[in-house]
This record gives sequence, structure tokens and C-alpha cells, in this order.
Amino acid sequence: MIDLKINLIRQKFQSIKVGFLKPLNNSRGQSFIEFLFLLLILMGLSITLITGINGTVAKQWKALVQAIAIPNADNNFEL
Repeated sequence: MIDLKINLIRQKFQSIKVGFLKPLNNSRGQSFIEFLFLLLILMGLSITLITGINGTVAKQWKALVQAIAIPNADNNFEL
């Protein structure tokens, strides 16, 4: 009697596990969503890096132009 109940419970759990382990037939939607997320992450990183680098480079160019255009009396300059 107890063995019969245990077997029934085991079969129920196995049927639940099989339901979760079934392979998905249509994964095109998931691939598209993953592609969009990766594209969004790459675009965000590139915009962040370009903005940071352009700001730093612009400051250096401005300092160089000012050092050349407006020399000090001592002829020394700092970047």
C-alpha cells in the first residue's frame, strides 16, 4: 500500500520534471530579444566611451591651442 502511494507520488514528480525539461520548438523570439539586449549594451558602452574620450581629448587640444596662441612671459606652459 505504501509502495503504491510512493510510486504514484514519484510518477507525479517525474511528469512535472518532464514538463519543465521539454525543449522549446520556437526559440527565434528569444534569440531576437537576446540580440536586442546585446545590441543595446554594446551601443551604451560605445556611447559612454566615446563621450568620455572625446571630452578628454578636447580638453587636451584646447590646452595645447591656448599654450601656443597665448604664450606666457616665462614661455612655460602646463597641460
